[in-house]
Formats: sequence, structure tokens, C-alpha cells
Amino acid sequence: MKAALSTPAACDDPTLTPPTSPAGKSKVADRPSPVMPSVPQSSVAAMAPRGGSLTLSADRSSPRSGESVILTATASASVSGTESAIEIFDQTTGTLAGACMQSSRCLVGYSAAGGVHSFSAFVSPPAPTAPARAGTITSNAIQVSWLGVGLKTGLPTAVGPDKPVMLTATSSVDVGRLGFVLIFWDTTAAQRLTFCSSGTTCSTMLSEPAAGSHGIVALVADNASATPSSGVRAASDTVSATWLSVELSASSTDLHSGGTVYLSATSNVDLTDTPWSMGIYDQSGRLVGKSCKSGRTCSAQVTLGSGAAPWYSAAIGLQAPLANESTPAGQLLRTVSQNAPLRDIQARSAAVQPSRVLWGVDSCKPLTGDAAPAGDLYPQVTRMYGPPDFWGRYLTTTPNCPGISAAEVAAAAAHHLGILPIYNEYYCSAVAGYDVGVSYAEGATSAAAGLGIPRGTVLMIDIEPPGEWCSGGVDATFIEGWYDGVSGAGYSPGYYGDGTGSSTFGQAWCTAVADRAEVATGSYLWSFEPSLLGRYTRATAPSYDPNQVACAGRMVAWQYVLSSGADPDVDSDEALSKLPLWYP
Repeated sequence: MKAALSTPAACDDPTLTPPTSPAGKSKVADRPSPVMPSVPQSSVAAMAPRGGSLTLSADRSSPRSGESVILTATASASVSGTESAIEIFDQTTGTLAGACMQSSRCLVGYSAAGGVHSFSAFVSPPAPTAPARAGTITSNAIQVSWLGVGLKTGLPTAVGPDKPVMLTATSSVDVGRLGFVLIFWDTTAAQRLTFCSSGTTCSTMLSEPAAGSHGIVALVADNASATPSSGVRAASDTVSATWLSVELSASSTDLHSGGTVYLSATSNVDLTDTPWSMGIYDQSGRLVGKSCKSGRTCSAQVTLGSGAAPWYSAAIGLQAPLANESTPAGQLLRTVSQNAPLRDIQARSAAVQPSRVLWGVDSCKPLTGDAAPAGDLYPQVTRMYGPPDFWGRYLTTTPNCPGISAAEVAAAAAHHLGILPIYNEYYCSAVAGYDVGVSYAEGATSAAAGLGIPRGTVLMIDIEPPGEWCSGGVDATFIEGWYDGVSGAGYSPGYYGDGTGSSTFGQAWCTAVADRAEVATGSYLWSFEPSLLGRYTRATAPSYDPNQVACAGRMVAWQYVLSSGADPDVDSDEALSKLPLWYP
């Protein structure tokens, strides 16, 4: 009795010429007779067949990595009732792919992660290793090439504009031997970068003139004209390469000598896992404060001297190596390194002068009922909190709040008070869709024109947070619709919402900015986060520090505390002087 081998094979006796077309996904499709399990015969074994022939074929020669091929070994005589079996071996790895103890045809499904594998079949006594060719019936040898491809980026993966990132693709087989090509494809720009027509590795240097991230994949394809949706045999995972940018904001509550300037630099990526640091410089090229190695932001404060307001800029580059802090000398050297100018500068911001931080309020109630108020909301705020620089009011009447009146406009003019126009004539969750955004913009700009608000003034759309009263379902298309409608009428689009990067508004905002960069550069943002607790006056107002979105955007206003409902019934705000308010 022949030895039994447990293998994933099936056997049968063909009565017709084996089909030449691929076997397909099923191991038993297109076979002329039923498949029988490959189990040893219980009868007394006869002698092994002498002479004869054996052929081996595969249904595919170039499967993708991990896919299965059907290997078919067909003998000229059945091995049923003999001491022999039909065995198929992977000669590359030296492993048994499958064995059949009966019939004349043996089929096995076989897969590999990648590379070229050679196979042979034998009619011989069953064994887990390939027999010596002498005295056995041996098939023709075949090769199957499993196509796998990987892609890696050189370090660093984040560099300045026009600086290169190295990309290296590796194929499991020589693409030229199979008549294929190895392509680098930019998924962000939806275009081919370059390709190689031979070998197992292909490298290129990629640079971009503008800041931003690009997704890259490597493809094994039929030809250089292939795209990810056509003609691709294998694809790598997507890797990311980023080109850096940095923006700087500068603000102050007092631009006179002795006043404090608050500086905040923001990078387009988190620098923690990169070799780069971020620093802020004065107009003499001196580093202001310490450079920052982690996160997306870096802040500093400067006390103004006499003379004109200075200019500041931010940069991303290499920080001097930091010394070990375990000794006093190491602590001193570490401080010196953190305060030393950055090297190998990758990106610089534009130079900016400080903006003044304005203090103000916004309210549902009118600020006054006549042009010379005595007991209205404006004198309450002035008496209890201090004189505001600006006041946020609704353009139109809502179900809860009256729109701004002619008396309020006259009072604002009399007190040299800036007005921050807000639009909120809708159910607060209905802020989805481009057409809705355009429709609201038409209502806001029509009301603004009717009030005599000059073009160029910001018009804020009120986007409330998700919660019990509002779904907060703002989307990117609504943001784009409001932008187009407001800017098309000559006004400046503004957005009141949760400026936190992970918020519903923050994510919708960054989606819109990724689709249309001009939304970020042509709009203004007003964040109601973080929302603080307590009572603040103009004199005790916090330093300007609203939450920032996780992409480009001009965050120019902060509602830092909500009204308690008691007098004066107002929310408290800060805004940068570059916000284009309405001064009647």
C-alpha cells in the first residue's frame, strides 16, 4: 500500500484533451469528469507505471501577489492501484505543492507572496521531497511570476518647496522580462510621474513648487500609458510626500512702546516626526524665543520698544543638536541650541507687522433703541465691562433676534463703533449643500446693500455646533457656496463656527480648502472655541488664542465667553484689526 500524503489537491481521469483556457476561480470548472478525493487506495498496490509522459501547466503565468493559480499535472496513465502518485513541487522553495494518489490528472491551487517560482511534476512513490529524476516520470518545468510591488520614500518625507523627496519602487520580478513597466503615479494630481521598463527597482526624485501633500503609488502595468483603473497588474500601498509651508500671525492690544506683541507661527504639517523645527524671527534676523520641535504651532511674545512697529517672520529648518540635560553644562548648551538660528531653511513665511487686538461683544438684543441711549445695552456694556471696539449684530430678523436697526447704525457711528455683520435667517442645522450656501449669501448681501454696508466688509455666516438644538451638519459644498455668493457680490466671506481642527466645521472647512485654496485666502474665520468660564471685562480679557483649524485659514476673531443671560446679555469677543468691519 502506498504512503498517504495530506495535500490540497484533487484528481480525476480526463477523457478529453485538457482545456487550454484558464481554469477560472473554481478548481473544478471545465473538467470532463468528477473530481475524486486524493486518498490512498486500500487495495493491494500494483507496480508503478513504466514509461509514459507527464505534462504540467498553470492557468496563469503572472498573477498578483497572494492570488492563487491552478497547477495541472496530466499523466499518460493513471496512478490508481500503483505504488506511485502524481506530485507537483515548487522547486524554488523545495516544497510539495500537492499530490494525487489516484487517477491521471492532478490539480492544485497554489499562491505566493511574490517573485518567480519554478514548478515540476513527477510520477513516483509519494514523498514530501522531490525525487531524483532518474527512474521517475518527470514533467516539463514551468514558471509562475507573482507580481508584488512596494514603494518607499527616502527621509525626510517633508521638505521645502522645490526640494526633492526620493521615491523607490521594488517589484517582485523583473518587469522587463515579462514585458511590463514599473510606474510612479501621483494620486493627488492624478498623473503619471515616470516609469522604468526593466529591472526590479526603480527610483526617482520628486519635487513640487508649492506647499502641500501628494499621495504616490507604484504600479506594475502592461505599458507606460496605464492608469490605476486600466492595465494595472499590481499596485503598492500609497505613501505620502509633503512640501512645507509656514504662516505667521502677529497681534497686540497696545502697539505703543511697552506693549506686548503675540506671535503665532503655524506649519501645514505636524513637525514632531520630522527633522525640522519652527522658529520666529524679528526683522534683524534674530530668533524670538525658543524654536519649536513638535506640533504645528510655535508661539512667542515680544515687548515693543520705541519707534515704528517691527516686522516678524517664521521659518522651518534644522535646530542645532540639543545637548544632554544631565549636567549643568548640558542644560546651558541645550538652552543655547534652542535659541540659536535654524539651519538648512526649508520654508519661510511672509513678513508681517502686528495687528491690534480689538475687544468687543455680540448680542441678540439691539445695542440701543435710539441714537442717544441712556439705559440701553450699549451703556450697560460700557459701564460694566468697558467700551467695546466692535459689536456683532444680525443683518436680518431671525425667529429669536431682531435685525440691526437704523438707530443702532446711528449709535455705532456716534461712538466710532465697528459693526460685525452676522447672517442667521435659517433653521440652524440647514447648512449643507452648495445651492443653500449661495441662497443664504444672496439674502445676506441683499440685506447688507440695503443697509448701506460698503463692499469689502466681512459678512459672517453663523454655523452653530452640533448638539441638542442643532445638527451642525455643515459640509464643504455649503462653505464653497457661501464663499462664491458673498465674494461674487463684492463682500468678504466670513464663517462663525468651531475652529477646532477635529470639529464638524473644521473638517468641512479643510475639505473645502483642499478643493479650492482661494477659500482660505479670501475668507475670515471666527471661532467660538475654546469657550471659557467666568466673567471678563475689557481690562481682564484673555490673550488672543482661538482654536485653529488644521489647514490654511485666517482665524481673525474669537468669541471667548458666552453670555450668562444676566445683564449685560452679550457674548464677549476679540478680533484682529485686519478683520474688515463696518464703520458707519
